[in-house]
Parts: sequence; structure tokens; C-alpha cells
Amino acid sequence: MSIPQKPSRISLYWIWLIVLIVSLDQGSKYLVVSSLEANRPIGILPSVDLVLSYNKGISFSWFQFGDDVQRWPLAGLSILASVLLGWSLSRVPSGRPILALGLILILGGALGNMLDRARIGSVVDFVHVFYKAWSFAVFNLADVAITAGVVVTMASTYLETPTVWADGQG
Repeated sequence: MSIPQKPSRISLYWIWLIVLIVSLDQGSKYLVVSSLEANRPIGILPSVDLVLSYNKGISFSWFQFGDDVQRWPLAGLSILASVLLGWSLSRVPSGRPILALGLILILGGALGNMLDRARIGSVVDFVHVFYKAWSFAVFNLADVAITAGVVVTMASTYLETPTVWADGQG
């Protein structure tokens, strides 16, 4: 039987990591918007281009409509997801730093993309990965943080010893 661990509170360290992720994402988007013309790719590596793209839909440009109808519902959904992620982060037991890191990455990425959507009505994407005729989605650093966060969160279930939460659920 394991000893129950009290859920940790969101520490200043975690908040700084979230701010860092959002700052790197927003800074990279600012540089791209001020340096590139929309839909004019610049090759940086074989099979990787920088290309300024505005995504009004969700991941991989799904549900992209011509007008601004989805802007505020998607921004609201991002805010709700961020609140739930913040609440989950505050409930992570102190012995689960990998899980905390995964949630921090997801939360930072979600906030970065939400700021774009609220500010300009679409998410700024700029990294395009392709191979010959095959093309992967155009994405940004927030998307990388979200994807890495999901992987890290899943890995935490294998890498960290599960503990019983303070309320008896674990």
C-alpha cells in the first residue's frame, strides 16, 4: 500500500515554464509574420520549409471555414481546456514531475494558439514538413509543445510510480 501524497500546488517554476513556452511560440510567430509573405515557402532543410500560413480551423486545418464563425467558439474552447489543464496541473502529486511537465507543455501550447485565435482570428503556422509529393501539415511551436506534452504525459504513466491522490482516488 502506498502512502497518499498530497497534490502539489502550481509552483512559480511551473508558471515560468508556461510563460517561456508561450513567449517562444509568440516570438517565433512574430518573426515569421514580420519576415515572410503568406504562402511563399522558403526552404531551410531538405523536406522542411518555412511558410507563413493562417489556420482558422483546428489541428491540421480541419473545420476551416471562410468566415470568422469559429473564431470565438474555438477561442472559448481553448480557454476552457486551459482552465482544465491548469486545474489538473494543480492536482498532480509532487512525486510526478514528468506528468507535470507534460501538462505544462500542453497548457503552454494551448495558450499560445489561443492568443493567436483571439488576437487575429486564426493561428499562425509556419513549419511545413514534406517529402516529394507527400505533405505533412503546416504547424508552429505551440503545436510542437502540445504534441510533445501528450507524448510526455503518456510516458509518465510508464516512467513514474503511480501514487494515491490525497482524496483517495489515484
